[in-house]
Amino acid sequence: MVIMRLLLGVFIGGAIGAVLGYFGKCSSGSCPLTANPLRGGIYGAVVGALLASAFSTLPNDRPTPPPEKPTPVSKTAKVPKEETEILKDSPEGSDAVHIDSESGVNAMVLKEDRSDFVESLTKDSFLQKVFNYEQNKEWKFEGKLPCIIDFYADWCGPCKMVEPILQELAQEYQGKVNIYRVDTQAQQELAAAFGIQSIPSMLFVPLNEKPQMAVGALPKKTLEKAMKDVLKID
Repeated sequence: MVIMRLLLGVFIGGAIGAVLGYFGKCSSGSCPLTANPLRGGIYGAVVGALLASAFSTLPNDRPTPPPEKPTPVSKTAKVPKEETEILKDSPEGSDAVHIDSESGVNAMVLKEDRSDFVESLTKDSFLQKVFNYEQNKEWKFEGKLPCIIDFYADWCGPCKMVEPILQELAQEYQGKVNIYRVDTQAQQELAAAFGIQSIPSMLFVPLNEKPQMAVGALPKKTLEKAMKDVLKID
């Protein structure tokens, strides 16, 4: 681009200088620089080259910096520390999917009927059956049976693996434990209230003790052990 400007400046300057030299030619020794076409063309080319060089770094020619990448925004809101204090000693499992990785597993979406033994909770039913965090700052379980709450999403592959296991447990331990499910996409406030960042996450809620959170696709034997150790169910 700079070379093109220089060549264009030389050409235009030389042409203008030659024209001025042609009309301003004289035979005396005190003639101006453009006294003849040759002299005018030379000086015009020099001046044109200087001007082209001076304007060769215009702001419009400077490379435009690449746009800054937007900062990813988490799909779950942050909540005050005291609301998630009950989860600070929670055990963590494996095979969990980060809740922001929806785009990578959309192909795993499967539509299937859910068992009647596993109840899906909304915010209102959660407040009534599990914990009314709008009225109580300290944990207060509202249920009459210990429960397991599965935080999941339809696009989550590991969640699909856990679902039939939870359905079996809900049927086998009917009358001893309630098993609930919370769709983290439809119930984002509930997911945020418990700091859910990876799914599946399961909240084990005993009757008289604080709950514990486990993260990952746990096998049936591990779930039964947690029911025995945490929920005190034989």
